[in-house]
Amino acid sequence: MSRKSLLFAATALAVGVAGGLALDRVSGPLLAPSDESGKGRKIAYWVAPMDPNYRRDAPGKSPMGMDLIPVYEGETPGGPAPEGATNDADGVRVSPATMNTIGVRVGVARLAEMGAEVRTVGSVTQDEDATSHVHVRAEGWIEDLRFRSLGAQVRKGDVLFAFFSRELAAASWEYVRELQRGADAMTFGARAKLEALGISDEQIDEIRKSGKPAKLIKVHAPRDGVLVQLGVGEGMFIRPDQTIMTLSDLTSIWVIADVVESQIARVTPGMEAEATLAHLPGRVWRGTVDYIYPELDPATRTARVRLRFANPDLALRPNMFADVTLKAPPRTNVLTVPTEAVIRVQGGDRVVLDLGEGRFRSRPVTVGERWNGLTEIRDGLAQGDRIVLSGQFLIDSEASLLAGLARMEDPAPEARHQDHPDHGALSEVIAETKATLNAIDLEKGVINVSHEPIPVLGWPAMTMDFSLSDGVDRATLPKAGSAITLGIGKAADGGFVAVRVTSGQGEGAR
Repeated sequence: MSRKSLLFAATALAVGVAGGLALDRVSGPLLAPSDESGKGRKIAYWVAPMDPNYRRDAPGKSPMGMDLIPVYEGETPGGPAPEGATNDADGVRVSPATMNTIGVRVGVARLAEMGAEVRTVGSVTQDEDATSHVHVRAEGWIEDLRFRSLGAQVRKGDVLFAFFSRELAAASWEYVRELQRGADAMTFGARAKLEALGISDEQIDEIRKSGKPAKLIKVHAPRDGVLVQLGVGEGMFIRPDQTIMTLSDLTSIWVIADVVESQIARVTPGMEAEATLAHLPGRVWRGTVDYIYPELDPATRTARVRLRFANPDLALRPNMFADVTLKAPPRTNVLTVPTEAVIRVQGGDRVVLDLGEGRFRSRPVTVGERWNGLTEIRDGLAQGDRIVLSGQFLIDSEASLLAGLARMEDPAPEARHQDHPDHGALSEVIAETKATLNAIDLEKGVINVSHEPIPVLGWPAMTMDFSLSDGVDRATLPKAGSAITLGIGKAADGGFVAVRVTSGQGEGAR
């Protein structure tokens, strides 16, 4: 095949696809009744796609030049419902072909068991209950530092360092003199002074046995642990307000986890906890919830929860990050739906009910916890209700549109077929827009305008007719072709009317 033939074939294919898409676009909305579904059913009236107030008894064109679309009996809000179906203003009917096209799947609301797990992340930190800080009670100079590096293992009673202090040396001399005098009461007072200055009983006994004052004062480890902080070096001057060393027993470790505000009520002290590390897959540490801090972080809206874990091999190290799971007994007989069925919107959660025979309706629901692909339903559904799992977003959008149209309906069906109903007079302006006044028909009390988009009504920019409210002075209307500010209101029959027409652009559409 030549290059010219290939180019001609590709062009023909593109034109065919574009024509098919265009035909599909003008044939009506996605969920409109198909030709097959309309067989044997009576058309109630014809309506403009973009203006539900524009209705006719026969097909034709809307003021915007769009084809009118049919509304069948049974689909009219307030009209007779199809046999076996519920008549509902916010319901929608979907043909079998359309259901297959958009991939509608249906599930059932059922009772299930829901776990009460809380999953979050935490930071490993040392157990403050197993941590000791080493200080001295008199000024002096370190002359014998026994542990010089962080991470050193220390046993309780080990000598950490020895230092010289003039105050302690003087107290030691005083104790020796009192021992030589043999006065028990005075000896007791000197010993108490040494103890108050932090000298250990072992070193006081050494002074008593040798009868000589101590040149250096020894400081012993208060517990087993690891040297996690070292603030001095050999020969340094030290003071009572200075932290010399910090020892921590890392065989017991804390994990501080952040739990979001909505889940904190599910966490209780003593609750089982599990921790895992990304670099040690497959290994799980099991501990408990030790404490729930009373404050929430105002920025993240989370509460801190302290977990305690045994750490015999020291694999959990301070400042590591851990994945945390807090476990509580599961709840039984909880009404649930698959999470994919819930439509989450700003105004509240909802699902789409399957009413059978192609009928669907949106239903607001109150949701609870989510677990393992299920969402708890606290209100809005009953066990056994059929709900849509996929394609529900399109159905819900169509149902919302029909509900909006229903709220604008004329309660008197016969009045809907009049070309120019009596709208009456309303003074309230519900929307205002910039527009161009195209034509005026004073005999019919109608004006034709081209207006800008009106977000409050959900209207795009378009050209349409408006009946004039009785409150509009016909004599003061601007000339055709003028730029105007159009005030739009609702008449008693539900139609939109021109309540105020003034020259100029005013404040613009709103």
